Amino acid sequence: MVRVKGSPLLSVLLVGLTLAIFAVDAFTPLDVAIAVMYVVVVLLSASVWSRRGVLLTSAACLGLTLLAYALSHAAYFSGPASGRMVVSLAAVGITAWLVLHWQAATNALIAREEALHCSQAQLAHVTRVTMLGELAASIAHEVNQPLAAIATNGEASLRWLNRPQPDLDEARAAIGSLLEAAGRASEVIRRIRALARRSDPSHLPLALNDVALEAAGLVRRELASHQVTLKLDLAPGLPLVRGDRVQLQQVLINLLMNAMQAMQRCAPGQAVLVLQTRACERGGVTCSVTDTGPGIPAEHLPKLFDAFFSTKEDGMGMGLPICRSIVETHGGRIWAAGPEEARAGAVLHFSLPAMGGHSA
Repeated sequence: MVRVKGSPLLSVLLVGLTLAIFAVDAFTPLDVAIAVMYVVVVLLSASVWSRRGVLLTSAACLGLTLLAYALSHAAYFSGPASGRMVVSLAAVGITAWLVLHWQAATNALIAREEALHCSQAQLAHVTRVTMLGELAASIAHEVNQPLAAIATNGEASLRWLNRPQPDLDEARAAIGSLLEAAGRASEVIRRIRALARRSDPSHLPLALNDVALEAAGLVRRELASHQVTLKLDLAPGLPLVRGDRVQLQQVLINLLMNAMQAMQRCAPGQAVLVLQTRACERGGVTCSVTDTGPGIPAEHLPKLFDAFFSTKEDGMGMGLPICRSIVETHGGRIWAAGPEEARAGAVLHFSLPAMGGHSA
């Protein structure tokens, strides 16, 4: 069950209110149903305590109602007073029943939302792994390049050292190049492992330009193999955003891959992809992916981010909905430009709120 977190001060105030109602009900001659005010205590208890706390509070209110009646009418029987007591008991009991049902429904709703969030995270992870499978050839090439450089520089180092008069300066330079290539290979593997790893999102301060450069680096080889020219237009001095690096990379890679696939029928040299970042007028950062493909039909724009909707024959229609879920989880929004803005090709934007007072 989801536990209710309440303020200690509110708990003290509820106890004080309960005692005040009891004192007025038991020790004043007012001929009104003062005990009905316990309804307020029961209602407020749901925002402070869990189900057990509400039950104990309701039982205490019922008991105090009976005790106040016994103290104030011990010497004589009063029909009207007994009627007011019965009304108060019924009001408190009915309120307690309604509060418990409301609390149970709220807990069930929160549990369903948590389960939905977990399912979305699992689906996003599966999509990332699938996306990595599509990039397998490009990733292999990206890793193979620094490995080949390592081998070449290692052989060169041995040659410089095995000469009759070893050339230590050349050997040091070759070993330095070897270490640099090893660092590049390690960085590529780190990024791949981060995308493949299944872990809870971690929202930290990020420079969106850095995330864009990393995402572009992972797909650059794939774009080149499809004869797509990638142009980066990253504005300097953008404010930092708070987000999960891997999830935002997933959004960018998905948008870039979708744009690449949309330009498959472009003539040689005509497939151009632009990745752009800009500061928003109202604060925050906007990232845009623009292609020179056939564009998005106006009738498809309203349902472009709906689950299972796809303009591709073999598409599952989950990439863009996952992107929307990730962006909205980060407090941003994602949208496609209309025909008046995207005069040639398609333009997809997403914006994220900025962290106050930070820039990168």
